[in-house]
Amino acid sequence: MTRVSVEVPAELTGPIRETALLLYEATAESARLAVKARTEGRGSLEDVDVHRARLAELDDLLSALDAPGPVSVSAPRDLLHDALYGALIDAGERLAVASDRAWRGELPLERVREAAEAVLAIDRVLRALGPTPEPR
Repeated sequence: MTRVSVEVPAELTGPIRETALLLYEATAESARLAVKARTEGRGSLEDVDVHRARLAELDDLLSALDAPGPVSVSAPRDLLHDALYGALIDAGERLAVASDRAWRGELPLERVREAAEAVLAIDRVLRALGPTPEPR
């Protein structure tokens, strides 16, 4: 698994950390199910170990994102991609909501610009990972 490093601006550590927490929650639940399957004779220890390793990687990522200010994070490429892409999706949803509310006169246009800038900032960090490898 290829490890990569990216620079995360201070204003993005919170949104990316939130996505990493969601990934942690999903992986923990998957690990619980793998342990249950193993105890019922349907799963393997290797399945459990895969989840444990991913939880450890997510824990390291969360710790790095917990620092104040801009941070340099290093993690497996697929893990960073998942966290950044999730944050990008969330930012896009916030942009859609802000646009809708501004169109109805409930928010100033500046809030739409701020939401759009957040989308672009996350996209820049995501692009710093380089091109997505082709599936084999």
